[in-house]
Formats: sequence, C-alpha cells, structure tokens
Amino acid sequence: MKESHPVHERKHIWRDGFLLVVALCVFVGLVFALDNAMKPTFNATTLALTGVFLAFVPAFIWLAFFYIQDSVEPEPKGYVLAVFVLGGLLAAAVGIPVVDNLFRVSHWIYTNTLSSILGGILVVGFTQEFLKYAAVRYSIYNSDEYDEPTDGVTYATAAGLGYATMLNINFVISNGGVDLGAGMIRMAVVALAHAAFAGVTGYFLGRAKFESESIWWMPTGITLAAIFNGIFNWLLGIVTQPTISLSGAKDNAWWGLVFAAVVALATTSAVLALVRRNIQALKAAQGE
Repeated sequence: MKESHPVHERKHIWRDGFLLVVALCVFVGLVFALDNAMKPTFNATTLALTGVFLAFVPAFIWLAFFYIQDSVEPEPKGYVLAVFVLGGLLAAAVGIPVVDNLFRVSHWIYTNTLSSILGGILVVGFTQEFLKYAAVRYSIYNSDEYDEPTDGVTYATAAGLGYATMLNINFVISNGGVDLGAGMIRMAVVALAHAAFAGVTGYFLGRAKFESESIWWMPTGITLAAIFNGIFNWLLGIVTQPTISLSGAKDNAWWGLVFAAVVALATTSAVLALVRRNIQALKAAQGE
C-alpha cells in the first residue's frame, strides 16, 4: 500500500452514474417528442448552433448531479471541470486528428467484421482510452485533492464526458448540423459509452494511486477499456443496423440508446462494486 490515510466511500458516485443514464434517456425522449410535435425549421447556422448546444447536454446533466453531491469531503469543482475541459482538448488536438486524419478510420473500419473489431480496439479504442487516462494521470493525479480510490472514477468520468462532448461537436460541425431527434440519440450514446469506459480506467487509476501495483497494472486497465470500447462500437453497429422489410427501412437508433444505457449501467455498477471492495480492503488493512 502506497499511503495510509482514512478512506471512505463516496456514495453519491453510484447515484450520479445511475441518474445520468436515466436523466439522459428522459431528455432524449423529450427532445425527440418536441421535434416531432413542433417540427421546428432551422437554417444552417441555427441548426449547427443547436447541435453544439445539445452536445454539451450529457455533461451538463452529469455536472448538475455532481454539484448536488453529498457535502462530505466534496471534490473541488474547479478540478473536475478542468479535467472535463482537458479531456475535450485532447480529443480535439490529438484524438480526432489521429483517428480521422492519420489512420483515416472511416475509410476502412466498416469494410468487414475483423476490421471493425480490430480497428475499433487497436486504433480507435487505444487512442481514445489512453487520452482519457492522460487527462487524469498528468493533471490531477499527483494533487493532494486526489485522495480517495473513488476519485479515479470521478475524474476519469469527467475526462470521458469531455472527450465525448468534443466528438459530438466535431460530428455536428462536420455534418453542418444534425437532426434534433436522431442527433440527440447519437450524442447520448456517445456520452454514455465514453463515460462508462473511462470509469474502467478510473478504477485502475485509483488502485495505482493507493496500492503497490505492478508495472503492467495501468496498461492492463487501458487495454480493457480499449477492448470494451471497440467491442461496444462493433455491437452498436449491429444493433442499430436498419431493418429492411416490404414496408421499407426501419431506423433502429432507439435500440442503440437502450443498448448504450444497459452497457453504461452494467459497466458502472461493476466498476463501483470493485471500488467498494477495494475501499473495504483498505479499511481492513488500516484496522477500521
């Protein structure tokens, strides 16, 4: 064990993760319903601006719940926001150029199943998950404020949402705006996935900070997150593939949202269960 200091479980993390999924799904439903009911007309500028605003909604929801968290030793709000911003900046400066321009992933990743899986893991997954890790490891990680195992999940989730927000903004700008209903579903899926997989890396970061883990510990964590990332995107493509029938093609975007919500809840629950077990072990070692 690297340090010996009292630890406790931040129960609000469980609540925030669950509420993020529920609130985001509800918000998507409201946007979709309003879009169908009102059928608003946008020009190119307002459509793009609306899309950019919606790209921030998942982060706004999570940060809102985070700000209402339990008052027992809360995280410095500025640090959480800074890691969120750093995650987005790394996506814009490194992640998106590497994936889109250097490897030109969109030109070959969907050609066959093997390309989708291996490209999704080795190129997209590793690039994205390493940068989320870097956003935490080379910023708040060595601060005195990073003083609980759960902090790894908190800060990594913030980095993941920052990364997802930038991906969504890039998608909106690249397409000159997005359809509000379908666009909001896509943004929610991206946010849920990146927040969940960043939480995996966050668990490994928490253990690395407070336990004497081997040199392979963090590479293993990033690799697992990258594998989850790649497999998820491959399965998402299968789940959302349009269904062709005699009546025409049926869009399955909603199934993608359901799939992302289930994966996010399952991943977050598993990660936080491991964090809870780790905290109990630390307390036992300290004789609490």
